[in-house]
Amino acid sequence: MRHTTVTLDRDLPALGLAKGTVLSFDENIRTMDDGVAFYISQLANLEARIYEAKYLNINYMDLIPVDTSMPEWVDSVDYISIDAATMGKFIGANADDLPNVAANAHKSSIPVGYAGNAFSYSRDELQKSVQTRMPLDVTLARGARRGAEEHIQSVAYFGDSGRGMTGLFNNPNLTLDNSTLDWNDAGTTALEILADINDFLKSVWINSSNINAANTLVLPSERWSKLATMPVSDLNPDKTILALLRERNVYTEMTGQPLRIMPRLQLSQEELVKYDPTVTKDRMMAYEYNQENLVMHVPMMWRPLAPQLDGLKIKVPAEYKVSGVEFRYPLSGAYRTLI
Repeated sequence: MRHTTVTLDRDLPALGLAKGTVLSFDENIRTMDDGVAFYISQLANLEARIYEAKYLNINYMDLIPVDTSMPEWVDSVDYISIDAATMGKFIGANADDLPNVAANAHKSSIPVGYAGNAFSYSRDELQKSVQTRMPLDVTLARGARRGAEEHIQSVAYFGDSGRGMTGLFNNPNLTLDNSTLDWNDAGTTALEILADINDFLKSVWINSSNINAANTLVLPSERWSKLATMPVSDLNPDKTILALLRERNVYTEMTGQPLRIMPRLQLSQEELVKYDPTVTKDRMMAYEYNQENLVMHVPMMWRPLAPQLDGLKIKVPAEYKVSGVEFRYPLSGAYRTLI
């Protein structure tokens, strides 16, 4: 009976194990306890390889400020908004009728949901890994992390109606209007499309009383591709609508800063209707991106926990916590239905 002894080279707080802890297991994995010890000995390398994987279409963090500062135990995040109003006026030297500030406070609560998934290894897989001196396959672990990321992104973009969460693309408090221009009509010109988009960007600035200037424009992927490939005119075939939009838009004219123009498949009618059966057209969205206006809370990132014996398998549960997207200032963003 050959035993292997391993000394942990780092802390594993999720398992309650400190750096320097010595683990010993039978290389034939004769018992499931041996299997657990072997799994833990592989954990540092396994976790590193899980997080090596990058997923191009997990992109919610590009559009939403994510706050991870809340403690892990929270079930909701509360904040208070205060609306204070007054105006000064000319007064006499002995006047006592100074205008007072009127303030209204409103408490809002953002629900946070506890979520998780799991992956597992059979005793046979552990034995093969030991005997062949091959590290544990990370496919299942990466799949678990991938599944969690897809769930988080779904909540980020569309919320969870059962838990009272809204997402970036379906917030009922944001204005929704309708475009009158058919971008796909053969007679529609590049300048007309440009004017339609700028009118939409302007609406955020006007409706917020010039407080919020939309610095982010999100388009359905097919519409974005059209802007990226359609020339401004036959006389100027080397410049696309997208290039012209980057140069001539309301936000850049006001601030001198570039407008973020992002494609997202989720704004197509085919994707929107999965969450709202009344949607019949594509939409675009414009908003002022900053953490004061909108935020998503992730108090607990996805993490695997201590392995558990489950028959002839070692099951590894994982947990995370996430909220929907809260628009603290609904006038800082808007949607427009596209023809």
